[in-house]
Amino acid sequence: MIMKLNVSNELKSRLVHAAENGSVIAKDILSEVKKNVPVEEIIRGTYNCFSTKRKRTEAGTFKKIRIVFTACSKDLAHPSFPDRNNPQAPWFPENRTDLEPSTFVELFKNLPKYSPDEINYFCSSLSLDSKVTVRLHESMNDFMEAYLESNYSPISDSDTSSLHSSCMRYEDKARNAADFYTNFAGAKILVARDESNNILGRAVVWNEVTLWKSINTPIAASLLDRIYSSHAFVAELIRKQAQEAGILLRRRYNDYTHTTDFTVLNPIEGQEWAAGDNIQVSLTVKVPACRWHKKGVPYLDTFYSLHLTDGNLELRNTEGDTSIATCRSTEGRANRRKYVCPKCGKIHSFPDTAFCKNCQDMFYISTVFGKVLKGTSAEYKGKKYPSFLFKKGRPVPEFRRYLQIEKLFIS
Repeated sequence: MIMKLNVSNELKSRLVHAAENGSVIAKDILSEVKKNVPVEEIIRGTYNCFSTKRKRTEAGTFKKIRIVFTACSKDLAHPSFPDRNNPQAPWFPENRTDLEPSTFVELFKNLPKYSPDEINYFCSSLSLDSKVTVRLHESMNDFMEAYLESNYSPISDSDTSSLHSSCMRYEDKARNAADFYTNFAGAKILVARDESNNILGRAVVWNEVTLWKSINTPIAASLLDRIYSSHAFVAELIRKQAQEAGILLRRRYNDYTHTTDFTVLNPIEGQEWAAGDNIQVSLTVKVPACRWHKKGVPYLDTFYSLHLTDGNLELRNTEGDTSIATCRSTEGRANRRKYVCPKCGKIHSFPDTAFCKNCQDMFYISTVFGKVLKGTSAEYKGKKYPSFLFKKGRPVPEFRRYLQIEKLFIS
């Protein structure tokens, strides 16, 4: 009787999903599993009847899942084998051996030598028995769903999941992040989900980026920001999707410190950089600052510095003289660096008043009780402001921008 390769249904399912999710090794093993030949033509030694075992570790709000393989290595036909001729013998625990994924792969005679990255991808993808989809979204609700911890996958391949440890995962912080990205910054988001619609990963996408090769050389670009994921292979899937979507740059280091280091995903027209090149550049995003933005700012990994330049609000990956706030608070709001005058729109450093020195001299008078504003007041959205900040009952452009900026400091 010819003994063929025997694998459990769960192992087959994990291999199928790992292959669908981009694992070259899983795809190659599946082709071997399907062969209608004696097991000894495929597997080294006497191993057969393969299955998987889940190693679980509690990690707070989620479980770390690590997959090991099990197999029967006994010579089932040997006369002295105690369970000889028992068809269930290969599945008795006492007749089985645990195998690490790399060891399991090495048992296959016809497979090539794989790189460490391919082995790591295989191990990571095995831990999720589901097909993964990665899609680009832009609505506020999409951002909310991607940020809320209650939507995250209950499992990870690591006990230090970047997704599950995100400082913006709480409901109030997720709300401010979604409001900011949608209504202030005009960004989009790549979101990875499993078949049960659990969030596996997310990364903000910036389509309207200006890259500064030098002070006088603005170049149109797009950027995949820092990736937060529950599984290592999911981060790779997000990068692949970004590249296929034509996004030009990604973060070289997936952290919050290296804000000027990037890797080229796709060649940039007119530039000598090739895909895979590492570059160090300054980036700018002119933000639309829609009037529907109500409040708050998330912790920003790349464009952490808010600038006011020639009357335009910009997010940059560097600080400078035009910086008015930093977006590096886990409280869901911006941290003020300088002030913007609501009348003339100039940047100043007078914390005791909203107005710059010139406007103070123009609109304040000195009395025995101190300085007071000239003129009358006008009511706007339930609050009173100096009437000179309005024209025909509507805020002047500088005051309108001032009100937009002030919303950033509300958590």
